Amino acid sequence: MKGLSFLGPGHRRYGWGVLLLVISLGLSACATAWGATPWVTPTALAPPTASATAAHGSVLPTPSLPPTLAPTPSFSPTARPTSSPPPLFQTRQLLSGVIPQSYLDPCTYLRLRWTPGNAAPGTIVVPFMYHSVRQSGRPIRDNITVSADYLAQSLNHAHDLGFQTITMAELAAFLHHNAYIPPRSLLIIVDDRSQGTVRNHFLPLLEKYDWTLTMAYITGVGNDREWQEIRDLVATGRVDVQAHGFLHNAETYFTETTPEDILHQEIEGPITALETHLGTRPRAFIWPGGNFTARAIQIARQAGYDLGFTAYARGPLMFNWVPLGEPEQAMHDPLMVLPRYWGTTAYVNLDAAVAIAEAAQAFAAAQREQELAWYRQNCSAEDPLPVE
Repeated sequence: MKGLSFLGPGHRRYGWGVLLLVISLGLSACATAWGATPWVTPTALAPPTASATAAHGSVLPTPSLPPTLAPTPSFSPTARPTSSPPPLFQTRQLLSGVIPQSYLDPCTYLRLRWTPGNAAPGTIVVPFMYHSVRQSGRPIRDNITVSADYLAQSLNHAHDLGFQTITMAELAAFLHHNAYIPPRSLLIIVDDRSQGTVRNHFLPLLEKYDWTLTMAYITGVGNDREWQEIRDLVATGRVDVQAHGFLHNAETYFTETTPEDILHQEIEGPITALETHLGTRPRAFIWPGGNFTARAIQIARQAGYDLGFTAYARGPLMFNWVPLGEPEQAMHDPLMVLPRYWGTTAYVNLDAAVAIAEAAQAFAAAQREQELAWYRQNCSAEDPLPVE
C-alpha cells in the first residue's frame, strides 16, 4: 500500500497501524466539533490516452454497462454565493492527518441533508473488514484473523448499541442522495474466498440478528463447486457479493507500474464473472491488497463502479463526509477510496463511531438555522427546501 509502510500487500503488516488506532480512539473521550472542513470538489480524471487504450489487449471483454445509480448532479445556484457555506462537522477523534472530505456542492448537500424522510444528520455507517475466523482456543498467528469469541462479542456489542446492517445498494443511495438508512448502520465486508468462514461463523450471527453481509470475492480463481457455494449463500438472502479483483495476488496489486492489461483484467474481469455466475453486477470494488492508483480508479469509474473501499481504518462514514488520509485525499474521489475499520479492533471502534455520531447530531442541531438561512440566500429559489 502506497503511503504507509505497514500496509503492505496481503495485509501482512498492519499491526502497528491498528495499535495506534486503538490507542488514539481509546484516549479520546468524546468527539468535538471545531474548525471548518474544506468543501472538496473531486477532480475529474482525464480520459485514457490513445497509447493506454492500445495497451489494453483482449484479456477480457469490456462488459456492457446497465443503468446504475448515478451520483447526485451538482446543484446550480441562481446567483454566486454571497458568503462561504457553513462549515462541515469535524472531530478530534480522527487520527492526525485524517481529514473529512466532502464530495457534493453546498446547495445539493444542504437540500438533501434537511429533506424530511432522508437520513437524519449524524447518521453513520461503520464498514468493517474481516478475513478469517479461528475457533476460540486455537492460536492466531497473524493480525487479520479474529477468534470466534471475539467476533460474536463484537457483533453482539454492535447489536446492543442499536446498529443494523445495510447492503451495498443502500450505502450507495445514502452516500449519493442521503436516502434513509438506520441512524447506526453497519456494513460487514468479508474479503477473499471466504465462503466457509461466512457459512460457519457469520451466517449463524446474521440469522440471530436478522442482518446481512457483503462478500468481497476474488472472481477469477473460483471453480464450479465454489461458485455453487456462493450461490447457496446468496440464496439465504443475507449475502451480497462485490468485486475484490480477478486474480488478487502480489503480481496484480495495483501500483504506478502495473501494466494496463492487468488493470483492466483485475477491474473488469469481476464484472463479467459475477454477471455470468450470479446474474448480478457489482457496484463496489474492494481494492485488492488495499492498493489503488489514480489510473485504477479511472478505469473502475469507466467500468461502472460507483464505490471503492481501501484497507485504511479512518473512521465512520456520514453523508457528504468521508474521513481520508493523505494517500486517499490525493485521488480526489472520496467515494472510490472509502475507509474500513478492522474487524480485529471492532469492539472499541464501535464505541468511538457512536461518539462521533452523537457529536455530529449535536453539531447539526446547533447549526440547523444557519445552514437553512445560507441555503435560502445562496441556492435556487426554484427548488426550495421541503422543510419550508
